[in-house]
Amino acid sequence: ARVGTREEKRYWCCYRGRGQGPPLNKSLQKHRHQELHQRSSLHPVFMLSAMGSPNSMNNDSTAAPTHVVSSQTKKHALSSTLSSSAIPKIQLRRAPLLLISYVITITVVLQSQMNSSSPNDVPFLTHLDLLGNGNSNVGGGDASCSQRTFRTLANLIAKINENTHANALIPLDVTLDDATVNNGRTHATNVTMPGLHLSSFRGKRIAFLGDSTIFYMAKYLVSMLRHEDKSIAGGMGKVEYHTMNSGRGNSVVLSNKQFALEGTTAPPPFRKDDENTWFQFWGMSGNSHGRTEELLDAMFTESEVMRPQVVVANMAFHWFHLCGYSEKMCPTPIDSPIIVRWLNYKETWLQRVYDFAVKVDAKVLLFKTANFICGSARTGDWATGDAIYQSFDNKTISECARRLEPLGKEVFVGPEDVAKYCKYGQFTDVGSRYVNDQMVEFVRQIQERDNLEGGGRLTVGIYNDHDIESCSTTVDAIHHKKGIVMRLRLLANTIDSYMKCSNG
Repeated sequence: ARVGTREEKRYWCCYRGRGQGPPLNKSLQKHRHQELHQRSSLHPVFMLSAMGSPNSMNNDSTAAPTHVVSSQTKKHALSSTLSSSAIPKIQLRRAPLLLISYVITITVVLQSQMNSSSPNDVPFLTHLDLLGNGNSNVGGGDASCSQRTFRTLANLIAKINENTHANALIPLDVTLDDATVNNGRTHATNVTMPGLHLSSFRGKRIAFLGDSTIFYMAKYLVSMLRHEDKSIAGGMGKVEYHTMNSGRGNSVVLSNKQFALEGTTAPPPFRKDDENTWFQFWGMSGNSHGRTEELLDAMFTESEVMRPQVVVANMAFHWFHLCGYSEKMCPTPIDSPIIVRWLNYKETWLQRVYDFAVKVDAKVLLFKTANFICGSARTGDWATGDAIYQSFDNKTISECARRLEPLGKEVFVGPEDVAKYCKYGQFTDVGSRYVNDQMVEFVRQIQERDNLEGGGRLTVGIYNDHDIESCSTTVDAIHHKKGIVMRLRLLANTIDSYMKCSNG
């Protein structure tokens, strides 16, 4: 396929090989559209523009969508050298009613802001350049600690990928690229990252918020915790996953499952009050057409009672499309809010999760990356659509835009933004990497702000399981169930590492 613009080249060069959103009832649509635009307009970028500057799924099944990466070669980490925008606010407050011209003003602001935020041209790097300033203080939510932690975890990911069978669960020595410079040389130290110990998930209140890409991980984890409790009660002791390779670990989990790990039935919570352990999933899985908005509201409302110490959140696939190749993955009139949500991903998802974590006084917030989408695991129209959209085929993108422009008008979205959604909101790994870029930028802005302001109560980081997923860990191209135990190991290391950066 012919590659044209810099944006197209940037995405095409980084995807080696080729590889569902819901509707609202009519009575809620208008309210939701206004709410989404109001929330977006309150991000610092939009607030300045509106008020004036002070200075002037794979296959048409009911399974929940997951990432599909179509490449036979492993893709590497997300880029951190992203274009900067206003630093996210700690609190996102609803503004009082403005003038009658509010809708018109915000529409113009949204359109101009979104048109200016084109994807980053820098290729995805093996290690994100989130290096701190060398401050060795790791208390009080210190941002430099979070930045160094991210680099350490990036090195761990690279080590796991050297041999995902042997290295998936065992302790690994990784290099910590310390920012301290002595005599002109950067001081590098080695640290041992523990293998998988379920104790990392005990003694904490942990909330999983999001879609099916985190839903199935929750199922596996609850089953593994229950099995280990039975093993301890039976005198067998803890399950020693940290001594196993990935094949053995998967076998132990599947042969000792405590309930069905397939299907879209929500996993039960795991709670042991005597050890202050509470783990639970809230969110959506499967086909949620027509219910996304209410399910999101319920997720935040219901999980608030936990007051989690750790929040792990992901949501992306329900807002993607594969128009022309899957009717289930192309917005309809009752799905129109998802276009606005995608266009304003940082404001309507990342900021909202951040506000929630601050509200419940969480210690650590981890944004889970969107899954890798394996295009070569797809079949039929899904495989065709995956390849065509990743090639940025002009005819396909133009047809998508023509089809969705009437929906855009309903939610005050102009043709250029609809075209942008068609081009980069695609349900392929292009789409996953696009939102992951925004996630990295959002977290970097928070870390830089906290570093300047002396730290904050909440430590924010990224749980990057996208980069240990591959076509060998998935069957349906998006859910990576064969890699869940390995991904839980990375999550355990990620939680433990970022907890050291918090207040304890």
